[in-house]
Amino acid sequence: MLQIIEKLRNGQRSLIVCMGDSITEQNFHLHSHINYVGHFSEKLINTFGRNQFIINTGVSGDTTWGAVARLERDALRFKPDLVTLMFGMNDSARGMDELPVFKQNLESLIASIRESGSEVLLLTQNILKFEIKDNASRASYPYYAEAIREVAATTGAPLCDIYQKWEATAKEINYKHWMMMDDEIHPNEHGHQFMANILFEFLGLD
Repeated sequence: MLQIIEKLRNGQRSLIVCMGDSITEQNFHLHSHINYVGHFSEKLINTFGRNQFIINTGVSGDTTWGAVARLERDALRFKPDLVTLMFGMNDSARGMDELPVFKQNLESLIASIRESGSEVLLLTQNILKFEIKDNASRASYPYYAEAIREVAATTGAPLCDIYQKWEATAKEINYKHWMMMDDEIHPNEHGHQFMANILFEFLGLD
C-alpha cells in the first residue's frame, strides 16, 4: 500500500498532486459540485484532519504527451509525497499506432516521479459507450485502459482500476452508466462520487 497513507495515519503532513485531463480538472461538467479530486481531499480531511494538501493540475484535453512536458512544472517542483496520474481518454484518439508510445509515456512519468522521491498512483477512467457517434474517434480507448494495467504490472505501480469497476456496474445495472454521465465522455457529479468511492475503497478509506 502507499506509504503516504501510513504517514497520514501517523499525523505527518503530506502533499498530493493529481494530474490528468478534463476528467481530473474541476470544470462545468460537475454543475457546481466537486469532482473526484475534491471528494478525495474532503475524505482525507475528515479522516486525518488538515495534515495534507491536494493540488489539482488537471488540464482539459491533455494527454500523457502533455503530462511528460509539464511534469516538472505542474507536479515535481512542489516536491509532493504522491502524484496521481489519470490519462487515456484523449490519448486514445491517436489510435492504435500510438499505443506503444502511450505506454512509454506512462513509464517515463512513473520513472521521473519515483526518481524525484515521490510515490505514484495510476488511475483508469470511466468507460465509454461506443454507440454514440462522437466516441468513434476513441475506438481504441479500451486498449489504452488495458495498456495502463500492463504498465502497472511491469513497473509495480499501484493501479486503481476505475474503468473495470465502472464497466462491471454498468453491466449489472443497465441504466447506471447514463445516470453518471454529463455527456458522452465526461462523468457528472454522480459519476465523480462513484469514482471517488472506488478510490477510497482502493486506499482502504471507505
